[in-house]
Amino acid sequence: MKDYERMIKDWKPTRIHFGDGSIQGVGGVVKNYSDRVLLIVGQGALRKNGILDRVGKSLEDASVSYQLCEGVEPNPSKETVYRIAYHLLAGGFGCMLAVGGGSVLDAAKAAGILATLKTGEIDQYFGVGMVSRLTGRIMPLIVAPTTSGSGSEVTKFSVITDMRLGVKKLIIDAALVPREAFVDPELTHSCSRHVTIVSGLDAMTHLIEGYFNQVDDGADPRANERALTGLSVLFDALPRAADNPGDRSARTAMSAASLLGGTVLYYKQAGGPHLNSFSWCNVMDHGEACAVMLPYYGAYYAPVLSEKMERVSEIMGSAGSGNPAKDFAEGLLAFYKKLGFPLTLKEFKTFTPELIDKAVRDASQNKMKLEAMPRPIPQDKSNLILRTIIEGAYKGSLEDILKL
Repeated sequence: MKDYERMIKDWKPTRIHFGDGSIQGVGGVVKNYSDRVLLIVGQGALRKNGILDRVGKSLEDASVSYQLCEGVEPNPSKETVYRIAYHLLAGGFGCMLAVGGGSVLDAAKAAGILATLKTGEIDQYFGVGMVSRLTGRIMPLIVAPTTSGSGSEVTKFSVITDMRLGVKKLIIDAALVPREAFVDPELTHSCSRHVTIVSGLDAMTHLIEGYFNQVDDGADPRANERALTGLSVLFDALPRAADNPGDRSARTAMSAASLLGGTVLYYKQAGGPHLNSFSWCNVMDHGEACAVMLPYYGAYYAPVLSEKMERVSEIMGSAGSGNPAKDFAEGLLAFYKKLGFPLTLKEFKTFTPELIDKAVRDASQNKMKLEAMPRPIPQDKSNLILRTIIEGAYKGSLEDILKL
């Protein structure tokens, strides 16, 4: 048994069904919870690639009736959450089955809050532990991710976009954790090269940011081990999956790395790159924003993370210069170049310098996140520090960041 297989088998908060073809058993598992389920999916891809037919057949074979709820968009809005919750309540369903990327799973989690508590407004649940004050767990949620990136199949997070404000808002609560997850690598084979890379880099940032988190190092003694195992798998598998979508071993490894990233984030929250990504949800993919910022935040973190940074650099094959910040940043940037991924913010056509101001303004208001970073950012100095980091990422320069 491979290390990652053992780690997946040992994971307890969510029961995981891992491996090619595992989705065929979803109907029987749903039947254990209810004979009526709301099937929540995205915007049409599952119809085109045949996944919807496979899921539907499994449900029918298990004598489970289902209603389809389609149209969950990337960066799901509050309005989408309300629509799903309406169907859950109007149909009297006993559980939810969410099949799709992280956005679909996040939308289902948030809708499950409203359906469980029979309330019509999601804003009151943003933050930490607001749902658990009222219920131990939301109505049963079974999930099947179709990308390898978010790790939402095992996390207690739901990220929802407030379209009016143009920002993402976060719900953190153990009550949201899915009961069962079908992690079937075959469901990811139809992902485009772009989706494979962007979602894969999202998983990478989860693993690295979770590993770098110092505040929560004692929350789970094995979280760092899972992070390093996931990174060892990912740095090998992602280029192979991107170049050959049908590479079964690469797809399986990426599904495992993504899942492990979710288990790390369950105990150890992400830092600066994720914080900035919330401000740019209308102009770039979440995984793009997190990945492009990571080398530059690494330069800021380096004075307090030299040992951990060198460990990641060893996995990438970039260690040895005696300069942890340089080894880490250059290793990541070389990996991005191999994938054909941008090295700077200015390479994204949708990104404008004005968005730097927005990210600085938004992040400066989040005192809790600033203080929880591996190298905390004092709120009274946050404007200067954040601007230096983000401008460095825009220009592709570490020089000013290393002076902080």
